[in-house]
Amino acid sequence: MAEHAQPVPSRKRGWGALCVLAGILLLIATLGTVYFATQHTVAIEINGVRLLYRTHQRSPQGVLRELGLVLNTEDLIEFPDELPSADAPIRVTLARTALLTHDGSVTRLRTHATTVGHLLGEMGVVVYPYDRVWLSGNPCDLEAPLPSIETPARPAFATLMAEIRRPIRHNLRRAVTLTVQDGALHSDLYTTARTLGEALYENGVMIYAGDRVSPDLNTEITPGLIVSIERSKPVVVDMAGERQMVRTRTKTVGALLEAMDLDLNPKDRIEPDASTELQRDMQITVTQIRDEYFVEEEPIPYEVRREPDPELEIDNERVAHWGREGARRRRYRVHYENGQEMYRVEVEDWVAHEPIDRIINYGTKIVLRELETPNGTVTYWRKIRVLVTSYNAPTAGKPPDHPTYGITRLGWKARKGIIAVDPRVIPLLQNIYVPGYGVGVAGDTGSAIQWKHIDLCYDDHNLVHWYRWEDIYLLTPVPDRSTIAWTIPDLPQERR
Repeated sequence: MAEHAQPVPSRKRGWGALCVLAGILLLIATLGTVYFATQHTVAIEINGVRLLYRTHQRSPQGVLRELGLVLNTEDLIEFPDELPSADAPIRVTLARTALLTHDGSVTRLRTHATTVGHLLGEMGVVVYPYDRVWLSGNPCDLEAPLPSIETPARPAFATLMAEIRRPIRHNLRRAVTLTVQDGALHSDLYTTARTLGEALYENGVMIYAGDRVSPDLNTEITPGLIVSIERSKPVVVDMAGERQMVRTRTKTVGALLEAMDLDLNPKDRIEPDASTELQRDMQITVTQIRDEYFVEEEPIPYEVRREPDPELEIDNERVAHWGREGARRRRYRVHYENGQEMYRVEVEDWVAHEPIDRIINYGTKIVLRELETPNGTVTYWRKIRVLVTSYNAPTAGKPPDHPTYGITRLGWKARKGIIAVDPRVIPLLQNIYVPGYGVGVAGDTGSAIQWKHIDLCYDDHNLVHWYRWEDIYLLTPVPDRSTIAWTIPDLPQERR
């Protein structure tokens, strides 16, 4: 019977693999430590920017080769006298690329120039006095320095190289000649502008809103372009007190106002006249004129007419018609200048409607009535409320030696039973009953006796003083109607 080989235990195979792997890692770590320990630091200055670089290279060429820095013929390099180190740098000045767009083409040049003029000289480009140069999109002169390299404080090698290799862009724009006819002035202008408006502005030619420029200001500049400028005139327009300065090419005052599209009406006053030819700095005054009309109404009072009414009892009244005021209307014209009233005149006057009189009917009907008195029944035809006073001969105001002392208006001797009246109210010889006095006759008058006022006469020895309002009664017979006062003023007035 054949013998079989014995299998190796799997635990022993695993430990062996781990030992091999650990040995490899230890070897790699040792080699890495040795590699980094044998490096040294060198300094490289590229276009004035200092970089520190760790390397095993011992020669400048080896360092540059390791960096991958490829030099061109225009580049400059300065090697140190000893092995490169942090204290002995390798100095490299790389030529920068410049691109110049001019005369319809682009010129490329690698250069160490520091100014725009130096660069253009190296390119062999002639710049004439009116030509313009732009550097990186901004206008500049020939003394302008070329842009410096912008890098962070500790730039990486790749970042620095990208900045150095970025092209410097220039643009040269050739000046062209313009012929400008500015009114009677003729001039030639040199410009590098794109449009006519820019060219006139950069040459200090002011264009006002009212000027006419031909061709249009947006016209692109071409050599030999001929430009015509028709100048406007400055004038001052005072419109209703508001002054504004305008410029215009119109010929007359009227044409200017029409062009301004002002809100004028035919009555407005224009100074000077609309046909006047415009002059520089002329002042034009427009006075706005308008007339307004309005109607003013004034009442016409109505009259009060009193008319007799035979059906209405005496001393009674009623309104037959209340009446109505009339109206007088006047139309006025108000003249305004610049919104201020200057004057007004009446242009029309008429009666819109006539007043209607108020009619009051007063009674003329006589009604007889009876009154019981201490002395018997009396018949009266009118009752009047009056102010009652009293007098006798000594109090009548005449001295005893006066020829008419104690004599009444009718020539009677003053005594009780005679009553002084106003004949406009009570006819003379009218019999009157006065409560508290009795029956008397209207036989006297007096200057103080007015309207509803009577004065009772007494004998010298029996005077009774009266001063009160009392209803009195005019007794029958009724006097002639022509002597009757149908309406009596309410005077004096009783105080209640």
